[in-house]
Amino acid sequence: MVDGRFSRRQVVKTVGVGGIVGLAGCAGSGGSGGGSGDGPIPVGTLAPFSQGLGWVGPNAARGRDVALQSINEETIMGREVEINEQDTETNPQAAVSGFTTLNEAEVVAMLGPSSSVIPNLFQPIRDAQLPTLSVSAGTIQMDDVGGPEEYLWRTVPSDAIAGRAQGQYALSQDFTSMAVTYKNDKGSQSFSASVADYFTGQGGDQAADVPLENNADSYRSEVQEIIDSGADVISMTAGTEVSALFMQNYIQAGTDIPLFLGNDVLTPDFIERVGADVLAESPVFGQAPAPGPAFDQFEQRHRDLHDEAPGTFGAAGYDAMNLIALAAVRGGAADRQTITQNINPVARPDGTEVSTFAEGKSELEAGNEINYQGASNPQNFDQNGDPVGPFSVLEVEDGSWVKLTTFSADELTT
Repeated sequence: MVDGRFSRRQVVKTVGVGGIVGLAGCAGSGGSGGGSGDGPIPVGTLAPFSQGLGWVGPNAARGRDVALQSINEETIMGREVEINEQDTETNPQAAVSGFTTLNEAEVVAMLGPSSSVIPNLFQPIRDAQLPTLSVSAGTIQMDDVGGPEEYLWRTVPSDAIAGRAQGQYALSQDFTSMAVTYKNDKGSQSFSASVADYFTGQGGDQAADVPLENNADSYRSEVQEIIDSGADVISMTAGTEVSALFMQNYIQAGTDIPLFLGNDVLTPDFIERVGADVLAESPVFGQAPAPGPAFDQFEQRHRDLHDEAPGTFGAAGYDAMNLIALAAVRGGAADRQTITQNINPVARPDGTEVSTFAEGKSELEAGNEINYQGASNPQNFDQNGDPVGPFSVLEVEDGSWVKLTTFSADELTT
C-alpha cells in the first residue's frame, strides 16, 4: 500500500504473463467451472485492451477492481476472486481465442466484451454454459438474446435505448432532417440504425446514410456528401481514430450543422485529442447513460483506489463484478450453474436495496432477498438480461463533458 491506496496488483489476485493476466493450474472446459475447492475463485475478463477500442478494457477493469477490493476483503464463503484477463484486440478472431482460453481455464463467470465482437460469442457462451455479463455491448443484436437461458446479460443499456435518447433530443431541438454516418462495422452500424429508426419513426427524415471506412486518409468527401444532403443534424458513431479524423474534416469544411457523437468518444482523451476549445465552440453533443443510484459512492472509492475519476464503462465493470459475486453468495456456491441461476434474483425490485457487495452479503446471510442498485444504472434486468436506465445528453464545457439534460427510463421506453 502506498499513500493509503492499493495498487491494482494488490487488489486483483492474479498471475501475470506477458502483460496479460493469466491463471495457472487450470484445465478442462465447460461444466461448472473451476469454482470448487478452497482456492481462489477464477473469474474472466474478456475485453478490448488494445487496438480501436483499447481504452474500454482498462476503464472497465479499474471499475471491476473497485468491487474486487471489497469482495476480497469480505470473501465469498472464505474465498477470494482471481481475475484472468484476455484481450479481444477489438477483433472477433482474437475474442474467440480469448474466450477459449478462459473456458479452458474453467472460469466460473466472465465480464464480457464490446459490441464489435460479442455476436461471435453467442453460441460459444451457450455451449460452455458460461455466465457472461458484458460491460460495454450496446448492440441491438443482443436485444432478443440474453437472460439465464442464454447465459448472457449486460450491465449497459441497449443501443436502442441510447438511440432514443439522441433521437429525442434532436427532435426536441426542432431538427427535422438527420444524416447518419458511422464506422463501417457492426457495433457502430447498430447504434446509428437505432438513432435513425427512432428519429424517422417520430416523424423526422433521414437525409443520408454514410459509412466511414477504417484506415482512410480523409473523410472530406463523406463530410461533403452529408452537407449536400441538406441534413440539419448529424449523428456520427465511431471510435477515437475515425471520429477524430472525421471531426478534423468536419471543422475544415466550415459547416455549422450540429453533430452528435456516440458513447465511445465521450472521454477526456478525445477532448484532449480534438481540443477542448474546438469542441466547446462547435455544435457538438453526445449522450451517455446517466449515473446509477450508487454512482457517487463508487466514484469516491474509485478515486481512493486509482487516484482518478472513473472512465466510461468503469461503473458497468463495477456492477458486473458485484452481481457475479452476490449471485455466488446467494446460491451458496461459486460455479457456473449457481451464478447463472442467481444473477436475476440478486437484482429484483422486491428485495432489500443494497449498493455494495458488503451490504448485499450481509443481507443474504441474514436470509433476506436483495435488490442490487448499481453505479451505472439500477440493474433491474428484463427477460433478455438487459437493464433500462436514464440517459443524459452532454456537451463540452471547460474541458469536460457536462450534462445538458437527462431522459428518464420511462421516457425512453414508452
